[in-house]
Amino acid sequence: MDHAHRATDPALDFCLWPYERPQAPAPGALRQSAILWQSFEHAGVTARMSCLVTAIQRGFGRFATVWGIKWDGARLSWEFYFYDYAREDRSAGIATFLASTRDELPCNLAAPDHVPYFMFSVETDGQGGPLDQVDLYIGNPGSTVSSGICYGWDGQGMELRNFYFFFDAVREGGAVRAKLTESAHLPSEPQDLTPWLWPQVRAETIVVANKRQRDGLYFSRTDVDGMAHCLDRLSFPDPIRSFVARNRDAFSHHLYDIGWDWEMRGNEPVPVKGSLYGIL
Repeated sequence: MDHAHRATDPALDFCLWPYERPQAPAPGALRQSAILWQSFEHAGVTARMSCLVTAIQRGFGRFATVWGIKWDGARLSWEFYFYDYAREDRSAGIATFLASTRDELPCNLAAPDHVPYFMFSVETDGQGGPLDQVDLYIGNPGSTVSSGICYGWDGQGMELRNFYFFFDAVREGGAVRAKLTESAHLPSEPQDLTPWLWPQVRAETIVVANKRQRDGLYFSRTDVDGMAHCLDRLSFPDPIRSFVARNRDAFSHHLYDIGWDWEMRGNEPVPVKGSLYGIL
């Protein structure tokens, strides 16, 4: 697949919201999807995942899907996110995905398209196994900040998976601190948040998620150097980090979204899962 940047390519973050590019594309500029394909190659699943991506683009179009590379320290997986903020009036939903990918990703789930979700996601390890869960994201009325709720649908019922909250990284720094420290996973309130809010990562938005077993933190709209720093801190596979480093200038016209789930070991938060996002 051709990953060369085109002048008509949109600049969209992991909510499919547009942003102003940090700089003009350099000669030989690449799309974010080049990193996705590098992860496929490293995991040895390029042929299978290429077919899935083609099916997704056939059903939803180009630049309409967010991908996520997930790394838990031992294995890679991939999640795809599909937005339609029209909710019940959506033009494409879970039924569209299941119909588009039935040959690439077996699934016996019924599509709960009656739920007023604005986004859904599916995760796969690329090994060809059946899809047994779809995650649905709905609004969270009453929150003073942009917020949402995630439920997992397994064909039998809905399971609450997480709440997440968006904060302006500059204007709402106090709220970010309050949200991070109001956690059942902390033994006490830390005075220093630099183990969470890495100074090397300059993000426009900070997202805090409260999950079933641990909490998560996301840096939204950081530059290529901030993204590379996160990949290092999260110990992503070396071929992926090396690929980003070699092509740093080719990726510098994008902003990136990257997150991590953490658990406390002693007095330090330790990453247990990292995620890098881009546009398909």
